[in-house]
Amino acid sequence: MIVIDAGVWVRGLVDNGATGDAARRVLADDLEWVMPVHAPIEALRTVRRYETAGVLTTTQARSVAAEVIDAEVAYVGPERWLLASVWRHRFDIGAYDAPYVSIAQHRDIPLVTLDRRLASAASDVGIQVIVPTG
Repeated sequence: MIVIDAGVWVRGLVDNGATGDAARRVLADDLEWVMPVHAPIEALRTVRRYETAGVLTTTQARSVAAEVIDAEVAYVGPERWLLASVWRHRFDIGAYDAPYVSIAQHRDIPLVTLDRRLASAASDVGIQVIVPTG
């Protein structure tokens, strides 16, 4: 079981380069994914941004969005323990990143991310971080 950052998820879905390949390998190694409930919204926002910037065609963006929507992921909602943990991390980790760290910490499972700041924050609190590299 792993916590997946929305950014690494999207890169695995859209990036045909070395980083995308590395993300897909790591994500395929463990298919039991856990994410905060806001993660698919983050992912869809990124897909929309890629479409608007011309990185993805509308057809490609629709396909990627469908994969996000249909993904088999265990989402963790705003439960009391999660909200309390996000609040405790308020001075160290941004509000959108803190749930990833909190879930990994609570379940004692690795966090997969390409975000260096998030990886550093997670590592600082003793969480195993997996950064896909190509």
